[in-house]
Amino acid sequence: MGIGTKNPHLSTDLELGSSNKTLILNRVPNTGAIANPTDGMMIYDISEECVKAYQANKWSKCLGKGLNSRSSTNPISLLCSSANFSPALISGKAYKGILTIPYTGGDGSTYESQSIVSNGLNAILSSGKFVSGNGNLEYSVTGNPTTKNVIFDINIAGNTCSVTVK
Repeated sequence: MGIGTKNPHLSTDLELGSSNKTLILNRVPNTGAIANPTDGMMIYDISEECVKAYQANKWSKCLGKGLNSRSSTNPISLLCSSANFSPALISGKAYKGILTIPYTGGDGSTYESQSIVSNGLNAILSSGKFVSGNGNLEYSVTGNPTTKNVIFDINIAGNTCSVTVK
């Protein structure tokens, strides 16, 4: 089927052929507004001001905006040099602890869960929201470290940094 075109491409169900008009996706309050999502859906998420796709049985992050969707008047900044890792780890011994990374410029926007694996340890950040102003990200860390020095490469809200645990 074609709209604005006489010869839609054979591989499409719908082709829009206008050279001066666009497609507008359904605008929904958030992904929770879709009761029964299915792979291949696309929406405009009003709460995060971005386009998202449903794929592999989950909603994507904001497309084209990195891990954090909403732009901020006070950009979020990770203070990885002030990160705290507790308790201390011992190479070769089972470990369970917390990696705390402070940040500034929080704006109430959301972030998705993530898992970072390094040298036998797995650091998991549950999805949540940045508090307004200053706050902390808390990663739950478990595993069996294969070395005394472990480096976690952090990437969230358009920020990247490395935290070295000794």
